[in-house]
Amino acid sequence: MTLQLRVSREAHADITEAVDWLRARSEELPVRFRAELEAVYGSIVEYPDMYPVVYRRFRRALLRKFPYSVFYVVEPAAIVVMGVVHQARNESTWQRRA
Repeated sequence: MTLQLRVSREAHADITEAVDWLRARSEELPVRFRAELEAVYGSIVEYPDMYPVVYRRFRRALLRKFPYSVFYVVEPAAIVVMGVVHQARNESTWQRRA
């Protein structure tokens, strides 16, 4: 059974912040960022246990061409993305969402 992917409010805010920052540098970057994010989402849905647990139940998947991490938890009914955070940010940015 394939679990559905849900994106939390906090993760949506993270994505909006990243897209705004990227758009200020280039109109092309947000498009590429979103495409890569969707590819990572697909990988997470297909193989949710493939990525390592990095904090409590949080797993982390890395984007390849952007320095962002996708933090998610696998629940019985769904996979929930808890954050999409720049890798230079302090860990407390996403850990307090646990």
